[in-house]
Amino acid sequence: MTPPPTLSVLIRYSAMALLALATAGSCFAQDDDPPFSTSDTNVGYVDCAIPMTQVRFRFDAAYDNPTPDRAEFFYRASTAATGVPISPAETNVNYQSLRTYLEFAPSPLWSLFLDVPVRFIDPERNDNEQGFSDLELGAKGILWMNSEHVVTGQLRAYVPTGDASRLLGTDHASLEPALLHATQLSPLVSWENEARLWIPIDGTEISGEPFAGPILRLGTGIGIDLYRQEATCSESSKRLSLVSEFVGWTILDGLATVPDTATAAKIISVDGDTTVNTKLGLRWSDSRRSVFAGYGRSLTGHVWYHDIVRAEYAIRF
Repeated sequence: MTPPPTLSVLIRYSAMALLALATAGSCFAQDDDPPFSTSDTNVGYVDCAIPMTQVRFRFDAAYDNPTPDRAEFFYRASTAATGVPISPAETNVNYQSLRTYLEFAPSPLWSLFLDVPVRFIDPERNDNEQGFSDLELGAKGILWMNSEHVVTGQLRAYVPTGDASRLLGTDHASLEPALLHATQLSPLVSWENEARLWIPIDGTEISGEPFAGPILRLGTGIGIDLYRQEATCSESSKRLSLVSEFVGWTILDGLATVPDTATAAKIISVDGDTTVNTKLGLRWSDSRRSVFAGYGRSLTGHVWYHDIVRAEYAIRF
């Protein structure tokens, strides 16, 4: 069976990017490992620049998304290409998600990952739903490093496996290239950064205008060790870190459906909408395990959610 055009494009570009990342990692002829170990990362919302082998379980509870179909980033457009509503325009959505993340690093320089999400959605106007959302998979590879810095390229592909008619997915594939960075500012302070560009493929169009649009995401996080115990002959190292992060999204193009009256809705442009969130959390880790708990709050009028609570547990190998 021939895959549909959207998946063919996704598979082709993903394969090319995965090959490029693997090649970039293999270009490091020296046997040196990255300057940071897998236990050095602190961030809970910014993507980690250090390739590693791990299994991670993550729970999110997010509240108050007033425009959930905005740019078809969270779920599909509430209006079909014909302009006919296919689901009631939402005024507010709360949701929870459970994610199982698997990452395998054949080398300290690159890794492959798979992220399997289950979504529980609580809208005001639509029915509550639960089930698998859009699958995410990809690769990361170190592009440059020295004794103080790591710069990593990452490609994430979103596969439309969620049932869009039940508001569990976007109904289109997406690609997200990213540049990640990590450095130690001091023995007790780490700094991690990301720049990501979410690119939808074959999203909904309204009168020839794309509903989905590219979204630029920038993030930065500082981790400060509050407690640190170095490894001994009988015990592994242990750390408790305070983590402060800022994450911002700017929509570069796209539309959203918003209620106009109690029984009607209108479509608006969201080009240029910017959302900035602040996050604060604690991470406990040793050489094999890591536990994170954090809270995030929107600082802007445009939001993906006003509040989010995150908890995760990871086993690293």
